[in-house]
Amino acid sequence: MRPIAVLAAALAVAACSSTTSRPAASSSAPTVTSAPPAAVDCGNPANSVQRLVCSDPLLTDLDHRLQAAYQQALARAGADAAALGSAQAGWAAARDGCAGNADVPTCVREAYQTRLVQLAIADPTTVTPPVVNYRCPADLGPLTAQFYNELDPTTAVLDWKGAQQILFLLPSGSGARYGRQGSEYWEHQGEVTLDLNGTKFVCSTS
Repeated sequence: MRPIAVLAAALAVAACSSTTSRPAASSSAPTVTSAPPAAVDCGNPANSVQRLVCSDPLLTDLDHRLQAAYQQALARAGADAAALGSAQAGWAAARDGCAGNADVPTCVREAYQTRLVQLAIADPTTVTPPVVNYRCPADLGPLTAQFYNELDPTTAVLDWKGAQQILFLLPSGSGARYGRQGSEYWEHQGEVTLDLNGTKFVCSTS
């Protein structure tokens, strides 16, 4: 299995553990028996990916941002700490799996950005944008999208055949273009050209 596919699968598991609905409040604070560390220990990085995070200022900043977002999620009323801890541990393993990627820095950066988006859209205070529906070939739909213009980076969250695809805004001379390793969305004059994990097709806005 390609490293990108492994990372995407692990991040999808993390996404499933962070929902946009409010959990029911409990009478006592939830506990986690083995909570994963929220940030890389740069005094003793465990592997090459963690050493990269500590040496790259952009990745270090993303690591600190994720630590803050994760702690905020844990502190939220009614938070399912066990599910959050499991998702965070799975995400950390996927991030470290970027060591086998052809472009390690991009893989690690997108892993952090993806997890930050997952935590943001699970936050009840995040404004939920409208859902855009697309007309696609019968065997390649359904496809919907939500565009989070207030997030950093600007993000498109696609739902393709029931699977979440998180893409980030890319430079474009014309139209709206989003992408990540292995996937791209390009909309121009009502037509959307997609390449999602190697599946290429064209849809139109409803």
